[in-house]
Amino acid sequence: MTINVFIQARIGSTRLPGKVLKKIVNKTILELISERVSRIKNIQNVVITTGDVEKNLEVIKEAQRLHINYFAGSEENVLDRFYRASLQYPSDFIIRITADCPLIDFDLINHAIEVFHESNIDILSISRKKTFPHGFEFEIFRKTALETAWNDMLSQFTSYEKFESVFIPPTKYMLEKKKFKNYDLVNNVDLSHIRITLDYPEDFVLIKKIYESLYFKNKNFGLKEILKLFEKEQDLYAINKNYVDNVSSISIEK
Repeated sequence: MTINVFIQARIGSTRLPGKVLKKIVNKTILELISERVSRIKNIQNVVITTGDVEKNLEVIKEAQRLHINYFAGSEENVLDRFYRASLQYPSDFIIRITADCPLIDFDLINHAIEVFHESNIDILSISRKKTFPHGFEFEIFRKTALETAWNDMLSQFTSYEKFESVFIPPTKYMLEKKKFKNYDLVNNVDLSHIRITLDYPEDFVLIKKIYESLYFKNKNFGLKEILKLFEKEQDLYAINKNYVDNVSSISIEK
């Protein structure tokens, strides 16, 4: 059974333009995410999935600099982008991560992979039942489920051109339709009040402080170390507190 990681990343962002190329500890956000993803066990390919080539040329150049696979597809329809990327980079399973999660926890993903393989499911998510920090979101799903979702959604449009031009998140259909067997991974403690996603300038300030506090001591830091830091430095909560409740049940980054 083969697993690919698709990192969903575009240069465009209305609230924080160019955020995937912003630097922390002298590394771009994409580089930091790629470092963390590289610690996921038994991965066949890591692929940066982006939109229109001309609009996202800087993302593609960064992928090339980092020697990471990339796929440029539909700017709007992320479901189509993922499906076509899965044809170029075949695998049995796909892990979806968005580039606004530079603190993604590889130990949690490794645990989720074990749960997925032990269960007869099509998609696993931590996004719907919010018990982990906002910024840890990911999904694991079968390539066959992605293909079914793509075909079902495409059949609702009169042409591929119209289908491609509409914003469709890659996993929303799979998580909503009963034909797919879903599994919600939950934490034993509710940590949803912690916001460590990258969407606003205040988020960047917080994530930068976390990296500067932990990265040089231990590049493999994870949830345990982040929680200890928040406990030690309570003022961290205040940095992006105005956006703590701004959480979607599904990460809809394009």
